[in-house]
Amino acid sequence: MTNHVFTKYKGNALTSAEFADFISKNEIGDFFIAGADAVACVKSTCCNLCKAGYAVTVLSDCITSYDKRKIPEMLEYYKSQGSRIIASNDRKFGIYSELSAIS
Repeated sequence: MTNHVFTKYKGNALTSAEFADFISKNEIGDFFIAGADAVACVKSTCCNLCKAGYAVTVLSDCITSYDKRKIPEMLEYYKSQGSRIIASNDRKFGIYSELSAIS
């Protein structure tokens, strides 16, 4: 965990200049996404990160929406845009997190 906090005023996290600068300076290329609005902020951030060439993994059990019935549709949409979809308890996530912590 870090003390880095970034504020965004639009749905897409990359619209925060401080965040975009931080990930560029620190050569961060992989993102694990969790969020409260699957049809807005999560959608915009996932799509824009994928378009920018980042590796995006959405944690399917760590997103929600005002209309939870839309979550399966959104997961399919994220996948169609290039995101990988896994659950937070997926063994692949645990292994990847351990490898990321080492590097």
